[in-house]
Amino acid sequence: MKKLVLGAAIAAALTATAAQAAITVDANGVPVINPADTNILYLSGASAAEKFIEKVITDTSVPAVDKICDTSKKLYKFQDPAATSQYAYLCERATTNPSVPSNKANILIYKRSAGGSAFGVSPIVAEANGNTAAATIEFLKISSACTVTTAAGAGALTKISCAYDPADATKFVNHIPDFGISDVDPAQFKGDNAPINPDTNAPYDSVTSADVAKLTVKSASALTFGVPVTKNLYFALQAAQKSTGAIPATCVVGDETEACMPSLSSAQVASIHAGAIVDWNQLKVGTVGLYDWVNTPANGASAYLPGASYLHTCRRENGSGTQAQSNIKFLANPCAGSLGTIPTSDAVVQGFGEGDGLAMVHENNSSGNVDLCLNELQDGTNAANAFENTYGVRWAVGIQSLEKSTAAATKYRFVKVDGVAPTLVNVVKGKYRDWTENTFQYSNTHVFSTNSTENTALKALTNAVIKSSGAPEVMAALNNGFTHTFTTAKGAYLAVPTNYDPQPNGAFLSTRPVSPFSHATAAATSNNCRVPTIYNNGSIGSGDTGL
Repeated sequence: MKKLVLGAAIAAALTATAAQAAITVDANGVPVINPADTNILYLSGASAAEKFIEKVITDTSVPAVDKICDTSKKLYKFQDPAATSQYAYLCERATTNPSVPSNKANILIYKRSAGGSAFGVSPIVAEANGNTAAATIEFLKISSACTVTTAAGAGALTKISCAYDPADATKFVNHIPDFGISDVDPAQFKGDNAPINPDTNAPYDSVTSADVAKLTVKSASALTFGVPVTKNLYFALQAAQKSTGAIPATCVVGDETEACMPSLSSAQVASIHAGAIVDWNQLKVGTVGLYDWVNTPANGASAYLPGASYLHTCRRENGSGTQAQSNIKFLANPCAGSLGTIPTSDAVVQGFGEGDGLAMVHENNSSGNVDLCLNELQDGTNAANAFENTYGVRWAVGIQSLEKSTAAATKYRFVKVDGVAPTLVNVVKGKYRDWTENTFQYSNTHVFSTNSTENTALKALTNAVIKSSGAPEVMAALNNGFTHTFTTAKGAYLAVPTNYDPQPNGAFLSTRPVSPFSHATAAATSNNCRVPTIYNNGSIGSGDTGL
């Protein structure tokens, strides 16, 4: 009976309206964090979550029932000025969302992107297995030493700079994350996808099914990925495929419309990423290798010829969610019946180079560095940055999500896969398959499980943030920032049907983008090795509405 009484007391406390304690600031305009009136959450993992959090906090198009923050009041963003890896958001809670606990007036959400998806999984699994030390990681430190860089009024972000340095104990705080986010579900971080421990440069232990059973895993959104190639390779493929009739003869080389996009097959992409293709002449135009075909002046594509025929790939490191999704989608790795393993980077294996019969594979620790890799191989430059281009102009293939916008000045282009362009409407139609469901997760033994008003409120807030971060209106707001040369329809994200109902008849609506497909089922959480299917008896339609 006592347990029932305690549960009722907690429920009453959560639904009771707390006195609205306005956020107070010090003499320099920096908010003073008061845990007595602020629910505080720590989130780590994929950088995508930072975008979700900011939109759900600031965008006025988010329906009242999904709001986390009161967007009519002052909003604050804390950020490390030296990099884009540590953030925090402070606001007054929304009173219109019944899922947001009302025990405290304010909300503070820390977001660590350093380490990417690996840090949305490894510390969560460590805590679930009782390893508190491994679960404790560094977050931004908010203090009076922070400075206001952009002051704003109600309904806009006041931006605050807080110096962060993981080597200086005065410039970070240690905490176990309350929840994490990853580009793919935790079960995929094993084998070649196991994250690398930055302290030892060795892989963390693979995530096991027993580990996953200790977690609560919830789909966040569906993120579309693509196959980017250097611009010269794009135009070379376009010329070659025009000559074979694979793209319309009316297409002019340089035309970047969807109808004129060149294509690679799934098998070709898999062969490239497995290191099975080391020379572009292994891809044939009729009976002639692609490089030799372009090198024939009569074919009119010589302007796009690189300095040599060796194939280069710009990939991510092990533990990257972007790399993991590519391994899953094209190599079925680490899924049952894997098609292949991932080749070792030439940066790791010493003593081999072009012409030694091995794929030239360049690992990059961020999507930005993949950009640099593709850019420098396109132009034959070698800037002072993380990618060391000693090769000159080369054709290269990369891995990126559609969050990476393309424009006329961009050094790379996305190609079709199996003749299908990487657009949201094609995902909704069930035609384009290179997409994954990113997931939020937390340990079933996290402090949430302790039966107290405080912890029950934090769990309720966490679940509210998870659901609202994937709201269709949040996805639509994010999509407006992602433009591409091959389509007027913007975007990279879809809401998932496990959280929100799709449009009737399987249609696509840009202002409310929801996928009818899921890697989850009514009985099982998302598993990106599972072939996506229509969720909960939904519909597959033409998908053309709203473009």
